[in-house]
Amino acid sequence: MSISRIGDLSRVFKGGNSDLMNGIARLSVLYEDLRLEMSEFRILHGSVIEHGQSGMEYRVMYFLRRALATLIEFGRGLTTVLMTVEFKAARAGLDELDARYIIDADKYIQKNWSLLKEFRNEFAGHIQPSGVQFALSNFSNETGKVTWQSDLDHGWTMGLECDFAGTILVGAIASKLQNGVDATTEFRKALDVIVPGYTHVQAAMCALVHAFLWDRFGGVF
Repeated sequence: MSISRIGDLSRVFKGGNSDLMNGIARLSVLYEDLRLEMSEFRILHGSVIEHGQSGMEYRVMYFLRRALATLIEFGRGLTTVLMTVEFKAARAGLDELDARYIIDADKYIQKNWSLLKEFRNEFAGHIQPSGVQFALSNFSNETGKVTWQSDLDHGWTMGLECDFAGTILVGAIASKLQNGVDATTEFRKALDVIVPGYTHVQAAMCALVHAFLWDRFGGVF
């Protein structure tokens, strides 16, 4: 069973005149970003890691990198919400479970803040020239493929596929994983932080919606 409510967003979010509501609106966008990223990542992880499907490693790494970046940005946004005068005034009156979910999420992200940023940098959250140079200067027998599918040139895409970029990405990541560090081990360590982080984000967003938005929306559908 699902329950939906419809409301005028200008009224629900106080027309942009509330720091608290502005912050929650921002978090809602980041939450949906992360929900999409983690949903796709879960499917790809199952295909590539668990079932050994080849040719999709780039997509796995893309959604891992995006999830790390979004989780960090959500953490920044949540801290901003907690610092608003409105939230501080409302905190004492929050439902106990809502308050715990919100505060626990903030504590988890803050506790793992340095680790999240470290993993983002390790897995090339930002493609740095130095990482690309490291990859290119350390290639030996690596091969790559570029494809131009002219039958896909229909306005939305020109049909160009730079499959070799995945090999360059792996090399750029390797530039951060020197001194014998194993990429698979780091990948699993990153998951051990991201997955609980995503759980905390979901709980915090449910709490924020319940505490500050649900009753401001209109009738039930």
